[in-house]
Amino acid sequence: MIPRFSDTNTLRAYLDAHEVALVSVHPGDPGHPDVAIPLPDGWAEVAHDVFPQAHTVIVAPEYIIDDWSPNAVLLHGRMSRWRPTDELLDVAGSEALALPEWNELRSSATDFHGHRSVFVHGTYRVEGVEFTAATRYLVIDDEYDRYLTQLTVTTRADPPLVLATDAAAIHTGFSVRTTPGTDASG
Repeated sequence: MIPRFSDTNTLRAYLDAHEVALVSVHPGDPGHPDVAIPLPDGWAEVAHDVFPQAHTVIVAPEYIIDDWSPNAVLLHGRMSRWRPTDELLDVAGSEALALPEWNELRSSATDFHGHRSVFVHGTYRVEGVEFTAATRYLVIDDEYDRYLTQLTVTTRADPPLVLATDAAAIHTGFSVRTTPGTDASG
């Protein structure tokens, strides 16, 4: 289990309390670390104008049930002000606690591709439907800027094997490329 931060109950509240804006970074934006997720067979990328604050959103349309699709959402933002990495990740790792009937299955504060990170995986329930969510937060330092990046993959609980495999592949295929020699996470 990762440490839990208690000053605020959401990452947004923490950032607001410290007057930190997140400036969204989108695919192809120059001068920023490049983040990407794989697109498994059968998944489709959602048009950027549907979720304009997101870097990338992909869905698995073959598995739509009741107008809901398994999805992966990648958010990538440059922070307007510096905040300590440990605080950011403690607050981020606590976000899932706000989900209804949250049951944590696994968590880790292990670095990811050389960047400080927290990973939380568990289940939650909404209107009688159980979902599985796996979220990784990264703090990326690149040149003079600090970035906060979040990847969340959500499926219904107990998905078909192929869908569970796809969800795992999205996380393992998540890539981060910074300017060589500039990473100084900490």
